[in-house]
Amino acid sequence: MSLPASSEDRAWCDAVLPRVSRTFALNIRLLAGTFREAVSIGYLLCRAADALEDSWPGNADEIRARFRLLLDSLGEDDAPAESLAAQARGATTGESDLELVAGLPRVRRVWRALPPGDREILAECVRTMATGMCRYAARAAERPPGTPYLDTEDELHDYCWVVAGCVGMMLTRLFNVRVPAGDPAMQRRQLELAPTVGEALQLTNILLDWSADARRGRCYLPAAWLAEHGLAPRDLVGSARPGVAALELRLEAQARAALARVPDYLDALPPLAVRYRLFALLPALWGLASLDHARTDPEFPWGERRPRLPRARLLREALGGLFGHQGSALRRLRAADGPAGA
Repeated sequence: MSLPASSEDRAWCDAVLPRVSRTFALNIRLLAGTFREAVSIGYLLCRAADALEDSWPGNADEIRARFRLLLDSLGEDDAPAESLAAQARGATTGESDLELVAGLPRVRRVWRALPPGDREILAECVRTMATGMCRYAARAAERPPGTPYLDTEDELHDYCWVVAGCVGMMLTRLFNVRVPAGDPAMQRRQLELAPTVGEALQLTNILLDWSADARRGRCYLPAAWLAEHGLAPRDLVGSARPGVAALELRLEAQARAALARVPDYLDALPPLAVRYRLFALLPALWGLASLDHARTDPEFPWGERRPRLPRARLLREALGGLFGHQGSALRRLRAADGPAGA
């Protein structure tokens, strides 16, 4: 039987949030009350799954065992979370995401204290994410070094679903609990479009992190795309090569097309749900601005650094959304599905 969540558990979760995502910690301030707590705890659970995939190397059996413990921690027994946390404490060398896994029992206690409906919505999302991440990470561990992480374009979109699209579903279902759609057709529309925001942000991040990921041996561009240009993952960094620019444009076009669909999701939400609409809008605006900013870097995407959106531009985009310019922001997003760099 789990111990009840304490004020110390909640304070720890609040403190670790900005350490694992500065941008999300800024955006979450738009939400309030039980909605904010549920979204925050859901995000921390998802980041714990992300840490198992990205920050904790091992062989395929070790990876599967860790994800199994995470999945089992969503049940009644405290032991799986305690076991995974103990292993993480032995593995961390100061990484914030592994420190989050080391504190998983605290996150779990706050999750257990949520209303049953919220708790199950979060659990369903984490099950989808952890199961999918485990499948891809364990497969990669069984393959030779330098093999692309994904094989086909279909896998690219499936991966976006398991790591981000399902989060859109989680957020929308949490929102629906608090603001039920009066029209069942509109609620179906919200859920149909919910994965769009996650896919848009994930494709954008894959592009922006192209160089850093490739340098650490993780290539999210599908092997089928690389084969069309006779490239291997190692060819994606270091200098401009024939085919690299074409692949960058192809991925950017998909990211921009996904961002252009975000306004459709926002249009399906009640106009008076201003805080939640902004919560969904701002990351998309930051994503689009980041793509535009990346185009000013002559070494993008193969250079050593990720193009970072200047803080002034990030704040300008946020203020534009907050102070009544949502209409122009939506028009900019809809126009994103055009020639890259337009």
